[in-house]
Amino acid sequence: MKGITLSILALFLAIGLSAQTHVGIKGGLNYTDLKLKEVKFKNNTGWHAGLLLQSKLPLGFAFQPEVLYSVKSFKLMSDNNISFNYIEVPVNIQWGIDLILLRPFVMAAPYFSYLLKVGDSKSEWDGAKSVDYGFGLGGGLDIWKLQVTCKYNWGFGNLGSVKSSDWKVKDSNLQGFQLSVGLLF
Repeated sequence: MKGITLSILALFLAIGLSAQTHVGIKGGLNYTDLKLKEVKFKNNTGWHAGLLLQSKLPLGFAFQPEVLYSVKSFKLMSDNNISFNYIEVPVNIQWGIDLILLRPFVMAAPYFSYLLKVGDSKSEWDGAKSVDYGFGLGGGLDIWKLQVTCKYNWGFGNLGSVKSSDWKVKDSNLQGFQLSVGLLF
């Protein structure tokens, strides 16, 4: 068993040392959706910004973990803007074709988020759960040192049971599109 573990560690070390690695910055827009039967919500635009580390692996694969500050926002029909501010850690697993200066790719990305604050003045959102997790699918394009991506994220964790005098949130989650631009160094 010890020999197998050491072999796997040696393989990961060899891949890591042979991988072409870039660090970068990333930012973009979030289009968040919250679906509930009891209440009407409108999509609203949020944003995200942070750091990334891209390691290109053999056979067209790349591994790209990120740390993002992400604002997921939506509106009640009464035009109250509600935003959830997260630290989000997606782990993008990409596969694409390297065409020298151009690399189109598809990606799958499990993610974990930690709620920092709810940007709404109403206290009924104080009961929101602080941990969220989910899965994203999308694609993108690396053009020299520029990366453009589009991804749809499905949240699997729920927001918790939050009540208001008019409505309540129970077993709901956040999902939506994420458009990003990154600069690799």
